[in-house]
Amino acid sequence: MTKLLVVAVALSILVLATEAFVGPSSIKTFTVDRSQKTVKSFPQGGFFTQHSIPLVGPMRAEADGKVEKTKLPFWLDPGTKGGAVFLSLALFLFPILVYSIMTTFFGFDEIETGKWIGIGFTVLATLGWVSTYLFRVATKDMTYAKQLKDYENAVIAKRLEELDEDEIQALQEEVERDAF
Repeated sequence: MTKLLVVAVALSILVLATEAFVGPSSIKTFTVDRSQKTVKSFPQGGFFTQHSIPLVGPMRAEADGKVEKTKLPFWLDPGTKGGAVFLSLALFLFPILVYSIMTTFFGFDEIETGKWIGIGFTVLATLGWVSTYLFRVATKDMTYAKQLKDYENAVIAKRLEELDEDEIQALQEEVERDAF
């Protein structure tokens, strides 16, 4: 009975915590132009902008405005609200389920089982999180690296626009000569 009460209270807290996801948005309306694969939004200020908004469902907008089709359903994709709620709930319930199985079916001591499941889950969750961070660092899939690359590309494009036709031709010839 007490386990049921604890689970009910935990689920109530989880439901209250998810209300933060449903708060008022700063964006009134957005449209997806699938022919050009861009997302256009109308902020509350009333002016038209074109930028990235994560789309709920099987589509997501990238930073450059292109829409990318995701392979995961919205309730499993951690980039969506449904995915965040589902994965949080699953990670909350998994140790409780393992504890119940270990004590009920295998007859392990409840105190020792709780201690080792708590330690094991904490260590595994921490290692999992650190490994995702290290993977993003190794593949340079971090916000700063993306912003730096976008800035460098913008600077190069601006400098290319400022060059004369003769300078562009000479630069192309130099690049072709270095390529061979």
